Amino acid sequence: MNLQAYITSGILELYAHGLATPEEAREVQAMAEQHPEVQQELDAIQRALEGYAAAHGVQPPAGLKDKMLERLDGMPKGRTKDNTPQKESYNNSKSKFEPEEARVTSVASVAAWILGLALLGSLVAIFLFWQQAERATAQVQAARSEVEQVRKDCEAEKAKAKAINDQFIAIRHWATKPVQLKATPIGGDAYAIVFWNNIKKTTYLDLGKLPKPAADKQFQLWAIVDGKPTDMGIFDVADTSTLIKIEGKFIEAPQAFAVTLEPKGGSQAPTLDQMWVVGAVAGG
Repeated sequence: MNLQAYITSGILELYAHGLATPEEAREVQAMAEQHPEVQQELDAIQRALEGYAAAHGVQPPAGLKDKMLERLDGMPKGRTKDNTPQKESYNNSKSKFEPEEARVTSVASVAAWILGLALLGSLVAIFLFWQQAERATAQVQAARSEVEQVRKDCEAEKAKAKAINDQFIAIRHWATKPVQLKATPIGGDAYAIVFWNNIKKTTYLDLGKLPKPAADKQFQLWAIVDGKPTDMGIFDVADTSTLIKIEGKFIEAPQAFAVTLEPKGGSQAPTLDQMWVVGAVAGG
């Protein structure tokens, strides 16, 4: 008989799995007793099965242990023909196909897999929650900024509306005197109007048609009292649609008002050759 052909025929694998017929099992036992190579191959198959079971947690077919032990009980003990110690008996080897141990291995593997999957899922959920929280925070901040800007715009519009209303009331008051400031020879077609009220103690300036000066220049308003100019402040020509309220000390008895063009920041005395508009107060 070709020994190698016998080893590779598959009969040994059937025997190791407990699937050989009684006649085949007796034949394998006899061959293992006579040929150490067969015994070594059986040992190798057994180790491979044990390793696979340990790695994959696969439980062997029911009754496989009992069948193998029954058949291995008939194999010779002691030494082989070449007087070398025989492999440890299958009866004395601790089989890894024990049903309880296989279940423990399988349960541990499944538990570890489930734990790892749960941990991964938790990390993904935390990451997604963090992203959503970041987006929500950014949206809340943007919304707050928009609300704050709207609030500021509303406050500005409210203040502007109040100023216009105050101006309207002031110029319609019975004691308000409109003083027409007409252009001088250098003023061209410029003009302005001063609304002076000795009862309300208010003074408003309508820019009329004053041009926008150079960046290093500013217009300055003056009140003429007893022939002497009194500074009433500088102003910018920006929005000509509204009146400018002249803040500060109220001039009680002006005879006239004038506007001169001065260096930026104003002057202590008017530059007379830069007087653009001037007008007398009626009855002043």
